[in-house]
Amino acid sequence: MSILAEILTKQDIIVLDSAMGTELKDRKADISMPLWSARPLIDNPDLIRQIHIDNIDAGADIITTNTFRTQKRTFEKACYTVEGSSYEDTARDMTYMAVELAKDAVLIAVEEGEDDVIVAGCISPLEDCYKPELVPETDVLCTEHYEHINNLVEGGADILLAETMISIKEISAVLNQLHKAGKEYMISLLCKNGDELFSGEPLKDAMKIIEKFNPFAVLTNCIHPSQAEQILGSLKKLTDKPFGVYANIGNPSKLKSGELEKVVSPDEYLKYAKKWKQMGAKIIGGCCGTNPLYIVKLSTLK
Repeated sequence: MSILAEILTKQDIIVLDSAMGTELKDRKADISMPLWSARPLIDNPDLIRQIHIDNIDAGADIITTNTFRTQKRTFEKACYTVEGSSYEDTARDMTYMAVELAKDAVLIAVEEGEDDVIVAGCISPLEDCYKPELVPETDVLCTEHYEHINNLVEGGADILLAETMISIKEISAVLNQLHKAGKEYMISLLCKNGDELFSGEPLKDAMKIIEKFNPFAVLTNCIHPSQAEQILGSLKKLTDKPFGVYANIGNPSKLKSGELEKVVSPDEYLKYAKKWKQMGAKIIGGCCGTNPLYIVKLSTLK
C-alpha cells in the first residue's frame, strides 16, 4: 500500500500544509525576484524550518519543500552561485538544503511527540505560473524537470508534488520525468475554470494525458476558494484517482498584478473546505496567503 493510501485508511482526508512564499514575506524575509522563495535558503534557513514546524504543529500530514524556485534557471537569472560553483551544482545544493530543512522539522516534531509527517518535494513550472506563453520547448522541459526531480529524490524527499501546472506541454513533460523517478507522486493543476487550464487548453485533454500515468492524486491549486467546486466537480468526473485542492486566499482581481490582498479568513476557508470534503476531496491544504492558522482549521476535517 502506498504511503498516502495508508493515511486514508485512518482518516477522512490528508491535510497538506499552507503557503511558503507568502508566509516568508509575512514574516519579513527577503523574497525579492528572481530568487523569490529560494532567497531565504541563503540568508534565513531557520525561518523556513520554523514554518515547516508550525505547519506540522497545526496538523499537516504533508509538508512541502521550499523548492518552488530552486531550479538551475532561477540561479542563472539571479547570477548567483554557491561559493563559485556552477549553476547546476548550486541548484542541487539548494534543493538538498530545502529537503533537509523539511526533514529536520519532521524530526523535531516527532521528538516532541507529533505523528510522523511526509515530506513532499515541490516541482513548479519552469517559468511564470501566470504566463503560459513562456513555457519552454519540450526538450528543455524534460531536461530541466529531470534535473530538479533527481535533486529532490537524491535529497531524500518522501514523495513528489508537481504543482501549479498550467499547460499540457509542461504537464506531459513533468509526468514523463516523474514516472521515471521511482517515487510516489501527485500533480496539481492551475485552472481558469472547470473546463480549462490556465493556458486555455481543455482540462479534459490534460486529464487524458494524466490518466496514462499513475499519480496518486490529481489536485488543483492557486485558485480562489470560490472557484474550487466547479474544478473539483470536473476532476471527479474525469478521474477515479483521489482528487483535492489547495486554494489561495487572495482577491482574484489583483492576483495577476502580483499583489495578494487577503480576503478569506481561516473560518471562511474552513466553510469552503467542508464543501470540498462533501464532494469527495481527499487532499486539502492551503496555497498563497494561507498560514498555519488555516491548517489548524482544516485539521478538524480529518
